[in-house]
Amino acid sequence: MRQIGNQRYTLVRELGRGGMGVVWLAEDTVLGRPVAVKELIVPESERGPYQERVLREARIAGRLANPAIVRVYDLIRENDDTFIVMEYVQAPTLTELVEAEGPMPVAKAARLAAQLLSALEAAHDAGIVHRDVKPGNVMVPAKDSAKLTDFGIAQSFEDPRLTTTGMLIGSPAYMSPERLEGGQVTAGWDLWALGATLFFAVEGYSAYQRANTSATMLAVMTEYPQPRLAHGPMAQLIMGLLERDPERRLGTHRAHSLIEEALSAEPVDPPTNRLAPVGKPKKNRKPLYAASISVVLVAAFAAAVVMSLNSKADPESLPRPTFSFTMPTPTTAAKVTSKAMMPVMTHGPGGDIPDLSGAMISGECHNDWVPKKGAKDPDFDTDVGCYGPHDVEVLEQDWANRDLEKEVPYPPFEQLVEETTQLCTRIFLSEAVPVPNKEETLKFWVIVPNTEAWKVKTSDGYRMSNRLTYCFVGKADGSKLTEPIMAR
Repeated sequence: MRQIGNQRYTLVRELGRGGMGVVWLAEDTVLGRPVAVKELIVPESERGPYQERVLREARIAGRLANPAIVRVYDLIRENDDTFIVMEYVQAPTLTELVEAEGPMPVAKAARLAAQLLSALEAAHDAGIVHRDVKPGNVMVPAKDSAKLTDFGIAQSFEDPRLTTTGMLIGSPAYMSPERLEGGQVTAGWDLWALGATLFFAVEGYSAYQRANTSATMLAVMTEYPQPRLAHGPMAQLIMGLLERDPERRLGTHRAHSLIEEALSAEPVDPPTNRLAPVGKPKKNRKPLYAASISVVLVAAFAAAVVMSLNSKADPESLPRPTFSFTMPTPTTAAKVTSKAMMPVMTHGPGGDIPDLSGAMISGECHNDWVPKKGAKDPDFDTDVGCYGPHDVEVLEQDWANRDLEKEVPYPPFEQLVEETTQLCTRIFLSEAVPVPNKEETLKFWVIVPNTEAWKVKTSDGYRMSNRLTYCFVGKADGSKLTEPIMAR
């Protein structure tokens, strides 16, 4: 099997491909977990600029610590190839779920709306506009939060205007009117697309999809859809987000209020007979992919769909590839130790490090900041390139618990420390850190959340906690690093 990242990731099988890349199911051999690996495929003449843009955007996306966002774990450049290692999500897309079961009940759609809006707010606060919010990019697990995929990656391949070749990249049925007109990038693009996505979830069909691209664009620019199954606050939410005038479009504060009203007005998961989609346009198109076996397994992947203005293909309504695969459960490994490990610290109010926001991903480097008691939360100014002087590199950032909005008991401290210590130590001792005599020349830190960081707190109407664990590495003598520690 093919291996990348200094043999850390084994590519198991291809999950899907699009115009700009291939997504693989892979195994992280260091941590023994499945991951999704996106291999970028771009024309040779454009490889350099595309790679740099994708790497920059993916690094920003990796900082988004939100349960409704597919996490970016690693960035790898190897033999002029670029790979993005992401969280592996075993779940159907919203497109597949609605096509299989029919429209969502309003209460379930309202919860979905809250999760997606939270993800978009986290992105917008970090200066990222997703640009490709649509049902095909929303993963809907049976439990836990929905996941919005393609953060930073679709944006890197996207341009809001028509290209010189007359091609439009993306899905016009989920593009806002001002975007189709060639306007400047704004967060309003994503909010409009969220409205179109929620319309699909509740009504069971795309509000604007027509027989060809030109007709679809015309519908976006001129038509107002009429919800039939959505009602009350949910209908107000959808129509407010689909307001064509961006100045009058529903804002996030009012959107949250309507979501709360929709949730309080509807019984949780009310008994219902699944309804067939109402008024769904007939499909009479050749599929882009052949349907496969019935067990659906969709990778969190980021291939932008390229469509010609004269194309009659409807990517959002065509069958998606399906796969069946079971990743073997890793056996329990023996405990490992290293003399290079520093004493374990805690983060959170009253902890060794009072605040650690999570704005860091594996392989990221920071200057003028080291993990020590009383250290301030590193801001974006400390984030520097790894080929210049820096104090620490992030070996890993991981969740101790993903239910960030739920009151979950704090785990036994010894257990939390042991699990995080083993994770950090295995990475440090593995070939992911190919440094000779590293236990003599390097040191690494293990940081876990304390009970205060673990608690759910409400601020500005949001419930959130910080249950992230961290592994950092630096020079044993305290001098500056001048190149990356982790293999790329």
